[in-house]
Amino acid sequence: MRTRQFTLKAYSAALVTLLLGALLSMELGDWNWLARSGSLVVVNGIILTSHQIIDHMQQLGRQQRRDSMVNRDWGGDARHHLLQESDERRWLSEKNGLYMLIIGTLVWGFGDLLNLL
Repeated sequence: MRTRQFTLKAYSAALVTLLLGALLSMELGDWNWLARSGSLVVVNGIILTSHQIIDHMQQLGRQQRRDSMVNRDWGGDARHHLLQESDERRWLSEKNGLYMLIIGTLVWGFGDLLNLL
């Protein structure tokens, strides 16, 4: 749940950043502002993706400590099943972060060319 809220906030911030960049570009007639807003979307995507990586590392550390304290895991199958469902949600968020990086990079690199259309 926490990951979903973080992802929604990241996408909202990216959308607002792109809209402000587009509005500023139209107002000033300089489409470099849209390209600059794309760089901020890339930064936002990096934060979203790295947040997930940090979360994975913390979960791995907790799991390794827990496994080292228990010699025999009686509920291993059930626990691993729950971890897999949780991992699916995390990977989906990481995939969204990757998409945000790609979109932001494209806007960053080519956003000023919209002026030619």
